[in-house]
Amino acid sequence: MSNLTIDGKICIERELSIIEANNDFENIVTRFYIEETCKWIIDNHYTKVCLQFPDDLLGVSVVIYEEIKKRVDADIYILGDTSYASCCVDTVAASHVQGDAVVHYGHTCFSKSNLPVFIVLPQRDLNVEATINNLHNNFNSDENISLCLFYDTEFEHCKDELSKYWYQKYPKSYIAYVEQNEAPRRFLGRVVKDVEGEIYPIETLKNCICIHIGSRGQTLFNYTISVAAKEWYSLDPDSGKVEHKDETSWFKRRRFLVEKCKDANVIGILVCKLAGNQTKDIISRMKQLCRVNGKKSYIVSVGKPNVAKLANFPEIDIYVMIACPENDLYSSRDFYKPIVYPFELEVALNSNREPYFANHVTDYDELLPGNRHYCEINKVEEGTDVSLITGKIRETKVGVHNDTSTELSEKQNWALENIGQNLQERTWRGLEQKLGETEVKKAEEGREGIPLQYSNEPVKQNVKM
Repeated sequence: MSNLTIDGKICIERELSIIEANNDFENIVTRFYIEETCKWIIDNHYTKVCLQFPDDLLGVSVVIYEEIKKRVDADIYILGDTSYASCCVDTVAASHVQGDAVVHYGHTCFSKSNLPVFIVLPQRDLNVEATINNLHNNFNSDENISLCLFYDTEFEHCKDELSKYWYQKYPKSYIAYVEQNEAPRRFLGRVVKDVEGEIYPIETLKNCICIHIGSRGQTLFNYTISVAAKEWYSLDPDSGKVEHKDETSWFKRRRFLVEKCKDANVIGILVCKLAGNQTKDIISRMKQLCRVNGKKSYIVSVGKPNVAKLANFPEIDIYVMIACPENDLYSSRDFYKPIVYPFELEVALNSNREPYFANHVTDYDELLPGNRHYCEINKVEEGTDVSLITGKIRETKVGVHNDTSTELSEKQNWALENIGQNLQERTWRGLEQKLGETEVKKAEEGREGIPLQYSNEPVKQNVKM
């Protein structure tokens, strides 16, 4: 027997599981660095500070707010639902209250921001000695080959103990330390150091075996595809299991998408991050790549993208997403049109780049002038080649669409382009204003209740089978 309908009160009375705030005062203060946060606010004379929390920390947000408010004379705001991703600093939400600084809690991608940021990393307990001994059982010596240790940001609080045991076992190896501030050789929020504390470029790891301590996720994935190393391994502290990482199938998929970029005639520049001047710079660069290759480009900003939102633009053949490296939508296959990294569009449309890549560039900032993977864009000559996907001849018509997209105009909120011309050609355009043609009516009382059953609807009866 089953019910085909549900009583509306279930939606109102159901219980939701949330993370309870810990009433231990000392634990809250030390775990979330309350004293250090307050000192940072006071020393820099900030008057409006936003506390940005991911969903899993909203349960303790009020407690943290109250502890900070007792110690500083400033306006404090809690940011919950982020504009794009919780790992990025939400400068969009902070600008709504004219905030002059942000305290970011939880996992972070270490992306640049145009606001001052104090990062409070998550904490997780780790048996350091047992973890290093486990690694030593799998990797006996570093005499013949060097090793490099990566660790999740949630283990940053025990980095000194990690260093102590690691260098006892492997004195000739390296550790990729978390680095929150800008540094000349910082890569994806890390700097590589040896036992003496000397900093090395990321290219040093080319002949190293890299080992990551932590759970599998987008961060580890970014390292395995973008850091050139002899081999990659991961160690889950909970299970103690060491796994070899190989992303060969992923690279095959991305090379296929590079060919899709070459086939595309209309490219959508999907903006999923607004913080920092480098975001505008990479948008301009993507537009320039499209223009010199004779392709149409449109800038699309829809907030957090989903399948339904992007389905409104069927004219677009492929999207290049401007987002932080931690965004996992790049690998999603739910969308009707593919989504690629800026690097893949560069490989497809920039003749100065090598067509075959063994390592990926997930941070688009690396593609801009002055950075490691910057490459000049040359003018493209008209010509033909054959698509590896369709088998058809592909023409490069340079200069055909030079006047179809205007340069990005910089205003207070720098307006974004839309696909207005294509939308006007549709037979159905949505709601029309019809100014002066619609009869003026008085406001009427609308529906009340919840979507499951409004108050003016008849009561549904339970049907038993």
